[in-house]
Amino acid sequence: MPKQIRMPKLSDTMEEGRLIAWRKRVGDSVKRGEVIAEIETDKADMEFEAYTEGVVAQIVVEAGATVPVGTLIAVLRLPGESEGDVAAATVEQPQAAPAAPVAAPKGAAAKPVAAGVAVSAPASVSGERLQPTLLADDDRIRATPRARRMAEEKSIDLSELEGTGPGGAILVADLEAYLAELVAQEPEADGTRATPLALRMASDVGTDLEAVKGSGPGGRITKSDLLAHWEREKSLGKARESELFRGALQLSQKRKALIRNMVRSKAEAPHFYVEVDVSTDALREVRDQANREAGDKRARLTYTHLMIKACALALERFPMVNATFRAEENDIALYEAINIGLAVDVQDELVAPTVKDCQGKSVWQLAEEANSLIQRARMRKLQPADYADGTFTISNLGMFGVDRFYAIITPPQSSILAVSAIAERPIVRDGRIEIGSLTTLGLSVDHRVLDGVRAAQFLAEIKRLLETPRELVQDGHGFGS
Repeated sequence: MPKQIRMPKLSDTMEEGRLIAWRKRVGDSVKRGEVIAEIETDKADMEFEAYTEGVVAQIVVEAGATVPVGTLIAVLRLPGESEGDVAAATVEQPQAAPAAPVAAPKGAAAKPVAAGVAVSAPASVSGERLQPTLLADDDRIRATPRARRMAEEKSIDLSELEGTGPGGAILVADLEAYLAELVAQEPEADGTRATPLALRMASDVGTDLEAVKGSGPGGRITKSDLLAHWEREKSLGKARESELFRGALQLSQKRKALIRNMVRSKAEAPHFYVEVDVSTDALREVRDQANREAGDKRARLTYTHLMIKACALALERFPMVNATFRAEENDIALYEAINIGLAVDVQDELVAPTVKDCQGKSVWQLAEEANSLIQRARMRKLQPADYADGTFTISNLGMFGVDRFYAIITPPQSSILAVSAIAERPIVRDGRIEIGSLTTLGLSVDHRVLDGVRAAQFLAEIKRLLETPRELVQDGHGFGS
């Protein structure tokens, strides 16, 4: 049976629609999904797709006419059907109630085009109800016909807009608002003009718009211009790779693991940083005296050993620093042990062996264990257990003369201490400027675990221990004392 095409209900509030234009004529073939008409609703102009294939056998309502929802507006003949079938289909429609055009334009009455038949189509008439849809552009952007034409006339890239029409369709009003925004927009200081979307995209990735040629309204740079620019840059980059690089280094498994951990850390842990300058004059005196008194009986103490001891004591007194955020449990877990990792560079590989159970140990014990770990690291004899279960890390770049830096937290730990070079600097004491030895400590902290006050208190405790270091060289103490 021929298919009856009726005025669709294209919005919840639509009661009637105006047939703006037919895209097909009588005798034209129609494919499923092909646009056959443009319809003005109470909210927007929309394209109307065929829901079945066939041949236009009859156009009932002329372009320009306004008819109620459900009114028969055309008939499609399906393959194998005759003119008689078409006539029979139309005869089934109510004869005594022709569609009453509403506000039809002059000379565009809603009368049958095909001879001899004038029908209306109440919603209760049997037959398949239309399921109207908006056609999308090739890039699936929804827009009304008038909006699309307007965009073409004004060289506007529809992907720059967000539609406010049915189904997110772009309306003429959206285009008008967009153009008004462009008019109100001030050019950049260098004269560059770009659409708001292009400006945001360029800002996000740090693209210099001066190198991009605009094709939008008023020569503005659009999203499409920016995408084309990036594609050109990418192509040029590939072509120049052979000129730019003289080779590539294969990553070790340790380096790959380190990269994964660092990326994970920066992605998951919201880092913040605190920094403090520490006088090391007293620390040097205590270290030298301890080494003189120990003679050859013990390993010689270094600043690193004293730093480990200071961190161990501070971690005992601030257990919230010796903790981790557990996402799955959504809680903060406090570590039982204090295991301090030491970032060590070994033949271009960064490793962080861990001094275990630092709580309660003397600086001499910590020194022996740290020396053993560092020696095994340089001999590449560390075992997986030597890296495991760190709860805090010290990264020291002082031997390279680095003035200050911040390290990335080793997950799942919550903080890491960066130790810089010890150098002579001017120090103000009692209103006078003196020359003294200073180092700068930078603490990186996971904000999910610690706030700024607690991090500052912890760093201040390390500073106090290093500047009044007698406690560091005392032989052991009870954990938590």
